Amino acid sequence: MRYQEQILFFISACTLIYFAYENDYDNIKNRYRGVWGGIIFICMMGSLKSYDGPIKRFQGFWRFMFWLGVCYNAFLIFLIFQNESEARQLMKLGDDSLGRSVTKDMHTYDDNCDFELVNIVDNLDHYFLLHCLNWFLLAFLLRDAWLLNFWQIFDEVIELSWQHILPHFRECWWDHVLLDVLIGNTLFVFLGLWVSKKLGIEQFDWLGRKDKSFTQWLVWHDYKYFAAAFGTWLAVTINFLTGFFLMNQLWVPPKCWMVSYRLFVWFGMGVLSWQEQWNDLKGNQDQSGQCRYLVVWTLFAETFISIKFLKDAGNIQYVDTPYYISIPWIATMVISSVVYLIMRVKNKRVQRVKVK
Repeated sequence: MRYQEQILFFISACTLIYFAYENDYDNIKNRYRGVWGGIIFICMMGSLKSYDGPIKRFQGFWRFMFWLGVCYNAFLIFLIFQNESEARQLMKLGDDSLGRSVTKDMHTYDDNCDFELVNIVDNLDHYFLLHCLNWFLLAFLLRDAWLLNFWQIFDEVIELSWQHILPHFRECWWDHVLLDVLIGNTLFVFLGLWVSKKLGIEQFDWLGRKDKSFTQWLVWHDYKYFAAAFGTWLAVTINFLTGFFLMNQLWVPPKCWMVSYRLFVWFGMGVLSWQEQWNDLKGNQDQSGQCRYLVVWTLFAETFISIKFLKDAGNIQYVDTPYYISIPWIATMVISSVVYLIMRVKNKRVQRVKVK
């Protein structure tokens, strides 16, 4: 994104946080502010330069997906201005069965960890099918086998890191290894990559590998490649976590159609955003930041809701995070940020020397 767009995003986010946390519990006033917040967001998105989709023959479809994402964000912003009780009841407008805590619907997967066929089959439920579909679609978004395989391993680390807060992440060892890594992740990642190649869709190289050795990959030398890889990891991580927090915070059970709808919207936004990021990475100086702006704002809005509506949420445990979990996460974020800043300063100096 351009600097003026980044400044606009920062000011908008700070303004939203300030006004949205004014919980006066006046439902009429909250709805009024929520509508205006959604309108302002739509106007901001319209002020940014538009971007064509990755497949030239279906531009109408990609424009539809982009504005569907904008509508989804406007709805999130409207919810942000409500209190937790009103937001949960408003979800009933889409499904009359909602408005009740989802605690009993969010079962764990470590009830019986004996390595037996009956236990394995019992875990092949709707969530497993949605899990496979998610990895198939993610392959269309990232289109890089190396990054996808790194992420599918790290995905299990995330579940282990957050299972003390989200009981739904509790799984048996064979669930992590067999159902997730070997079947649900790896198989559907390569299936998605194979289908995307057959459709003639451009494949990405977020690590800058080419034919160079591991130490010479551009991700370790070019701050743009490092930012793209780290930003992708961070975005997918937040998206994965907020998906579960939103179900609990808004009392939406896993089988509700809204869960699949969110996945569909994110697929459209993600395809556009990562294609836009790739074009920018390859030196397209006239590349728009509209789609990335939309994705960043969606991550922000979903995270905001996940934090604001923690009170009386669904199947969430209110416990402190152990230091052996929090410290490595904080260290990873800090070190990655420092590495990015060092690489950026170093690359800028090299560019100035070449110009002279």
